[in-house]
Formats: sequence, structure tokens, C-alpha cells
Amino acid sequence: MIDEDDFDYDQPVTRIPQNQNAQNKLGKGILQNAEQYLQEMSAGEHTHLMQALRQHAQVEAYFDVLADDLDQPVDAKFSNDALNLIHIWSLINQHEEGVASFDLLDVINTDYFQTELLAAFDALEIDADNKAQRRVVIQEAFKLYQMQCFAGCIPLLYAQLEGLLTDVLIERGFLKQNQTKFVDVYKIVPGLKGHEIKSLWHKSKIACEMNIYFAELAAYKMDSSSTVTMTRHNILHGTDVSHFSKERNFILFIWLFSVISFMSTLRK
Repeated sequence: MIDEDDFDYDQPVTRIPQNQNAQNKLGKGILQNAEQYLQEMSAGEHTHLMQALRQHAQVEAYFDVLADDLDQPVDAKFSNDALNLIHIWSLINQHEEGVASFDLLDVINTDYFQTELLAAFDALEIDADNKAQRRVVIQEAFKLYQMQCFAGCIPLLYAQLEGLLTDVLIERGFLKQNQTKFVDVYKIVPGLKGHEIKSLWHKSKIACEMNIYFAELAAYKMDSSSTVTMTRHNILHGTDVSHFSKERNFILFIWLFSVISFMSTLRK
């Protein structure tokens, strides 16, 4: 695994034109439908969802972040991952008869969730060989989750979140691969020797310059607003073995769904 370098993100970066066509699609589809569903949700259904989130927050604190975000007036601004969660919640209500007794975390095992995630993945414009191999890895992550092999699934999901970002940046010419090295083509991130990218945080900075909406994706945020982000480095390097829970897996699948759903709208 690559170490996350200490870096001052307040330094100036190279500014490049944003992809306006991609941004125009962001108000449509999943996010738009989820916001509409949230507005029309009954008080009883909203309370049930909040109770489920608060319960799971006893194991994974990020569920409280989602619950706090969704427990706002309907005209508030909701985060990307919260809206994607609402989309998934709407799928549960569409496909499950006994929603009251259905465990939210079990939605990852359903055909309808996996089909929708893979359909978005298939729409990605990335290297064909990498795409075929990465699809198999994601399918294996589903199997690990179903078998409750959470310690194996979590590092795999973290790796795919970074790998997908790398693929997208290469496909759109923002990164150039030189053997095992990745070079910042437009020299967006200052202070790097040979403009060599060494961490997810560098890639995230470049992605935000490619399209500002990357800053809305929780998986790529630079701050320490959640333990899901803060503990990533230690989990991947083997010093943190206390977060291999079903709840952490679920959050990472939500992030993966959010990331893939957005990336599938990007076009060259």
C-alpha cells in the first residue's frame, strides 16, 4: 500500500476548465429521484429509517453522520452519500414486502442492489482490460459480504474506491502511468518531486480540478469528518484491526455505489 504523504492542500493549484456537460447531469437521475422520494416520505417511514441508522451508529459512527444529514428540513442541502442511501432505501421499499423487519445492511446481498451497481459500473468509460478485471473484483466483494468475511471485504473496497479514481484520471488524461509510477500531467498538485502522485489524497485533489463535484463524494473528501476516512490508512497498513464490521462494509458499499453512479455520468 502507498503511504498518505503529509501535504498542505492550501497551496495554490493549477486551475483547469471544468467539464460543464458532466456537471449538468448531476441534478438528474439517482440524486434527483432520491431527493423527491425524501420529500414525499411519510413521518412514520422517516422515523423508521432514522431508528435503523441510529442503531447501526452504535457500531459505526458514520451512520450518525448520515442520520444527521437526513434529519433536516426537506429543502436543506443533502450530501451525495445520504441521497444515494435514500435511493437504496427506495429500492428496498420497492422490492421488499416486509420492510419493517428488513435489515438495511442486508440490501447489499440483494440482486436488485447488485444489478444496479454493476449496471452503473458497465457505463463507465475506463480502460477495457482494467474494467473487466475490476468488475470481477467487485463481484467477489459481494460474495465476501454475503459470507460475512468482513475483514477481507473492507480492504478490497477501499482499494477499489482508489483504483476507480485512478482509472478515470488516466482515461481522461489527467494521470499518465509510467511503469509503476503515476505522473500528474497538468501539474495540478504542487510540491511533488517529478510530479509523481503517491496517494489517494493527491488523486482526489486532481479529480476535484477535473470536476468540482468530486468534492461532494464522501469517499474522496480531504477532511477527517468520519472514522471511515480517518482509519483508512491504518486499516490498509494493518495497524487497525478494530473496524472490520458489517456496518463499515455497508458504508463502503454506499460510497462505492455513489462513486460509480457519478463516474458513469462523466464523458470525455
